[in-house]
Amino acid sequence: MYKSVLVATDGSATASEAVRVATELAAIFGATLHIASVYNTADPSTLGWSGVTISYPEGADPESAAKAHTNEMAANAQAKGISVRTHAVPGAIVEEIIAIAEKHHIELIVVGNRGMRGLKRVLGSVPNAVAHKAPCAVLIVNTT
Repeated sequence: MYKSVLVATDGSATASEAVRVATELAAIFGATLHIASVYNTADPSTLGWSGVTISYPEGADPESAAKAHTNEMAANAQAKGISVRTHAVPGAIVEEIIAIAEKHHIELIVVGNRGMRGLKRVLGSVPNAVAHKAPCAVLIVNTT
């Protein structure tokens, strides 16, 4: 059904659940799994988005941390025989997810539901924005 699946991760436990679901779907569909991590260049001490900051080893730059994280997730999927491509990019999370989806003709984007409750739901969240801007189907995984 889907030939390409994109999942966005910020290194958090909830994002890891979205990666797990996306990996399972890619295996079921025989799809290429794209794993993306968008890093924040404004705060060079963290990798993260949606109000989440994930610390990484001292001396590591955001790009290296994002690449290491996506490579780790990719290795887990590849061990299951899944074709994987990784994307570690700087910028605004929603815009970069959409750009990757458009550039690589993604058919399904998988994101976790973090930020879809409380004040963030009113003000906007990454999953909500992705769902409204995506050029393809979006699965919002219950990760809480």
